[in-house]
Amino acid sequence: MTYLEAVALLHDIESKYDVMNVKYKGVSVWSFLRLRLLDCVSVNTEIKISRSIVKTVFKSLFYGSPFLLWGKYDLWSITNAERRKMVGNKMIHRISGAIEHLPYTSLMIEKPSRCIGHAPKRAIEETHIFSESWILLLSQFFMHLSLVKKKDVQGCELMDKILEEYNLKFDYMHYICHLDAQRRSMNFILAISKKPNVVLFECPYDSMGYQWAFYQHGIKVVELQHGVLNRNHDAYNAKDYEPILNPDAICVFGIEEYNYFKEEAPRYAKDVYMTGLYMLEKADQYFEKDIFVEKRKKYSHIVVASGQAGYEEQLSDFINKVATKHTEALFVYIPRHNDVKLKFTCDNIQVVVDVNIYKFLKWADLHITISSTTCLEAHYFHKPTLFYNYENRASTYYKSVLKTKNGVDYIDSVDSFDEAYLRLLNEHFEYKEIFVHNNIENLTNVINNNIMD
Repeated sequence: MTYLEAVALLHDIESKYDVMNVKYKGVSVWSFLRLRLLDCVSVNTEIKISRSIVKTVFKSLFYGSPFLLWGKYDLWSITNAERRKMVGNKMIHRISGAIEHLPYTSLMIEKPSRCIGHAPKRAIEETHIFSESWILLLSQFFMHLSLVKKKDVQGCELMDKILEEYNLKFDYMHYICHLDAQRRSMNFILAISKKPNVVLFECPYDSMGYQWAFYQHGIKVVELQHGVLNRNHDAYNAKDYEPILNPDAICVFGIEEYNYFKEEAPRYAKDVYMTGLYMLEKADQYFEKDIFVEKRKKYSHIVVASGQAGYEEQLSDFINKVATKHTEALFVYIPRHNDVKLKFTCDNIQVVVDVNIYKFLKWADLHITISSTTCLEAHYFHKPTLFYNYENRASTYYKSVLKTKNGVDYIDSVDSFDEAYLRLLNEHFEYKEIFVHNNIENLTNVINNNIMD
C-alpha cells in the first residue's frame, strides 16, 4: 500500500468510527496510533531498533553534560542532529538555529543522528546542549516494564473491530505502551530538573508522550515547522485531535501553511504564527559565490536532484535515464541520508553527501525531486523545480500551491522530461513569497507576546 493510499485508509476509518474514544488514562491515544498504523501499512516502513542505533545512543550519552538539566532556562528546544547543515565552519540547525540568538536562556535537547550521533562540539553554536539519548534509554526501560495493561485501555473492542474489518495486523497495545513510556521518561526528567517556561519542538508528533508530560506540568509547547505540511501529511490531516498530545501553538514557514491551519485544520493548535525558515535566511546571506564556476566551463546547465528516504531508488533511476541523454548538463544528486547505496552509469552525475543543500539550490539552474520540501526552498532562491511525479506525490502535495507559471512542472515519465526541461530553463516565472522573512525577530515576538506573559 502506498503512502497516499494509507492516508485515504485512515480517513475512511475516521469517517466510520468514533476513534477518539480509544483512551488511556482518559486521554485519546488515536492521535498517536494513527501515525504508527500508517507506518505499518504504507511503504514508509517504521525504523526498527537495531544494534547500530543502540550503539549510537550509548555513544552519545555524554555529548554535553547531563548536569545541564539542573540549570534554569527560559526555553527548551527539542530537535534532531540530522537537521544540522554546514554554514562556514559551523553546523547550524536549519530550523532551530535561531534559538541561540533569541534573548532567552535555552537548553537544546538533541536526538543523535543515526549516522554520526552528534556534530563535534567545536562545530556548533549551542553551549547548553543535552543528548536525548538519556530520555530514549529511559523510554526503553519503561517499555520493558510493561506497565500498560489491556484492561487499562478504553476502546480495545473498537480497535479490534477496525483491524478485523480492514484485515490489518497492528499491535496497538505495543504503541500505547510506547506512548506511555515517552510520558513517563519525560516526567522523570522534569522531576529532576528545573522546568522551562516553554518548549520549542520540531516534529513533536513522533514524541507525543513528551507533550503529554509537558501538559501535566503546565508547560506550553510550540511546534516549529520542519518540513512538508499540508492536507496529505498524516500528522496534520486527522478528523480530530487530542489537545494533550498536540502543541499549544505552531510556527509555520508562511502564508500557505498559516491558511491551512486557520481554514482546514483549526483544531490542530490553538495559535498559529508565521515565522519563516532560519536556514534560508542564513544561507542567502552566507553563500555569496557561485560554487559551480569551474563546472560551468564544461557544462551548460547545473541540475540539483534532492533525494528522499524511501524513494532514492526511484529518483536515482530517473536521473540516470535523463542524464544519459542530456550530457550537456551536470546532475548533482544529494541523497537524504549519506549511507544510501546508489548506482549511476553516467559521467555527468555527481553524488554529494554531508553538504548544505541550500548552497547547491541557490546556485543551481534547475532542481529535481519527487516531493521533497526542497522544492519550496528552491523557489525561495527563484530556481525552477521539475517534479518526477512518482505515485502522484508531488501533484497531490503541491499543485494547489505551485503552478506552472511559478516555475514548476509535474511529469510522470522520462519521455516527458525534454519538454519540461527546456521550458523550465528558458522561460521567466512568477515566484511566490512562500516564506516570511526575519525569522529571529518573528520567533522573539511569538515568545514575547504570547508565551512568556
